[in-house]
Amino acid sequence: MFQLRRTINSVFVLLSMTISAIAYADDNIQKTTSTSEVPFKLSIYERPYSLDENIIDKKMLGRNTAALFGTGIATMGLLYVMPSSFTNWEDDEKSPTKKWWDNVSQAPVWDKDDLFLNYVTHPYAGAIYYMGARSAGANAAYSCLYSFALSTFFWEYGLEAFAERPSIQDLIVTPVAGSLLGEWFYKSKREIIKNNNTLWGSKSMGKTALILMDPMTEVSDYLWGDEKPMNNSLSLSSQPIITRSGRLGYGLSLRFSF
Repeated sequence: MFQLRRTINSVFVLLSMTISAIAYADDNIQKTTSTSEVPFKLSIYERPYSLDENIIDKKMLGRNTAALFGTGIATMGLLYVMPSSFTNWEDDEKSPTKKWWDNVSQAPVWDKDDLFLNYVTHPYAGAIYYMGARSAGANAAYSCLYSFALSTFFWEYGLEAFAERPSIQDLIVTPVAGSLLGEWFYKSKREIIKNNNTLWGSKSMGKTALILMDPMTEVSDYLWGDEKPMNNSLSLSSQPIITRSGRLGYGLSLRFSF
């Protein structure tokens, strides 16, 4: 139990560091971004469909990447407290850093996850990564490389390596199947936006589909975009705390008003 608390505290520390980096990066992006970096203000969804055009909105890409990092770290924290029967992760007494090094220093393995995890959730995660870049104006090739980088180095050899060795299937399926699914998401999102954000005649269905296909862009646009509602606000703060047992921990507080 103590080892689990240490691991969760480590995850919270990583999350706090990521949040601080996000805030710093966002401030600097706002200071340095000029209209000359983006030739025109039309979003990729207002321009003709193209696999090759690569006009990236750096501000949006930075926000999407930050959102993906924060979500990934939070997801890892939740998975750590789930039973091993769901995650197929083995419990041991190694420190998190030693376990990570043992896992990344060995060759990838053929994992024993069920079909749903390997061939549904992982392609979906890869598609979300892909859309993080595609919706920011990146072309298909750049978005595929972006998905590969996040799924390989941020997840398989990054966060998940704290729990298990990288998976052969995940290294291939997540970016490859994810990019194919992601391009279909991108085309579908274009059609929904073209139809005034409606799907099957329903705006609710349309908005739900947009969020499911591209959650990072939709959420970051709502919270931090130029056209966000003026009366909403999001604040997240973190600080070290002393637990009742006298141990050092980390506390996070989230406040959202609208």
